[in-house]
Amino acid sequence: MSVFEKRLGPRTLITTPNCDVIYGMCFANLAETGPLVVEAPPGIQGLVDDFWHRPLTGPRIDDRQFLGDIGLPGPDRGKGGRYLIVPEDLEPEEPGAWDDFFVYRSRTDNIYFLLRGFFTSVDDLSPGVESIEGIRLHPLRGDATPMRFTHASDTPADALYPRDFAFFETLNAFVQADRTDRVDPYMHGVLAALGIRKGETFDPAPRQRDLLDLAARTAWKTAKTIATGFDREDGALWWEDRQWVAHAKTAQDDFWHTLLDEEFRTRATGHTDVNAKAHMFVNHYSISTGMMSSVVGFGAKYAASYRDHTGQLLAGERTYRIDLPADPPARLFWSLTLYDAETAAEVDAEGQTFSSLNGMNDLGFKEDGSLTLHIGPDRPEEARNWIRTVPGRGWFSLIRWYGPEQAFFDRRYKPGDFVGTKG
Repeated sequence: MSVFEKRLGPRTLITTPNCDVIYGMCFANLAETGPLVVEAPPGIQGLVDDFWHRPLTGPRIDDRQFLGDIGLPGPDRGKGGRYLIVPEDLEPEEPGAWDDFFVYRSRTDNIYFLLRGFFTSVDDLSPGVESIEGIRLHPLRGDATPMRFTHASDTPADALYPRDFAFFETLNAFVQADRTDRVDPYMHGVLAALGIRKGETFDPAPRQRDLLDLAARTAWKTAKTIATGFDREDGALWWEDRQWVAHAKTAQDDFWHTLLDEEFRTRATGHTDVNAKAHMFVNHYSISTGMMSSVVGFGAKYAASYRDHTGQLLAGERTYRIDLPADPPARLFWSLTLYDAETAAEVDAEGQTFSSLNGMNDLGFKEDGSLTLHIGPDRPEEARNWIRTVPGRGWFSLIRWYGPEQAFFDRRYKPGDFVGTKG
């Protein structure tokens, strides 16, 4: 498991990382491990997705269906617990053999773990690291090797998806390496029409390679255009007089229920919201119920902004301010992070370690407890709370509320927009 023990900074190119937690990331293949035991320590907030970024299906407890979540938003409620991950169609050899586990089922053999460990001071990250390194993964049967945790904060890495013909090569490699997925037969038919079929060689002719390369480049631009214009989508805005958008569309008069489910299907019809899914996975990654939580104090809520208060795209050469009301509705922590518009990784500005500010930083508050943050290439004279941007590079922002509190759901808390002050 890779552990970002010093937090995750701009040297790691990955879409919209949370640089205010300690991350643990790893992959497993159920075809190799068989049923996989996860011994989750107390206090983590994690998720498990399959390789199509669908949350694993967990148990239903007290009329609540758990999807993907382990730890704080999961069935163990952060107290620690034992999980068992199995292929979707596998049953225990003997009735009751799995009763001591929270059982999660995967539709692909390959699965992905994303774990978050928390700290209460930016000067002492050890509680978050120790939390992540308290997890244990091992096969249900057979020998297990000891867990190995590799510290990765100082290791440059490019974890972005390919945006040219290599995208289709990567897609083919996964199709060949995993089981045949019974879900979404139409899209599997599309892949087959392109020559991507399990058990067959993907070998497009030169002209076909050129067309697929152009298709991948165009699709990436299309998805980026959808993302930057997501505020125009029905149900996308959190508040009608703000530029902040929701990943899983939400009615402005009901913050308790998302309009989309964890696979970005509309709850009303079950149809895929193609634009919402494109927005999510061009600039973000992974999903679970906890990432669209409607339980006070658990999971997280996210708001994204691509535009200033006038509707103009956010630009690195301009200077902005944003006003945040007092008492942010987050039991665990809140943060505001800037991301590069092209890569969706953290803004990589000279002399800046992280492109975020959070409630654990030494911030300057007003007498009423509210907060003004300054954003731009140069620090304004009056600015104590400042995040640097890069001239010539567009950016967007995410506000996170971990452990969202009642004031969020009641719509009593509403952040300001980015207001340009010069440039």
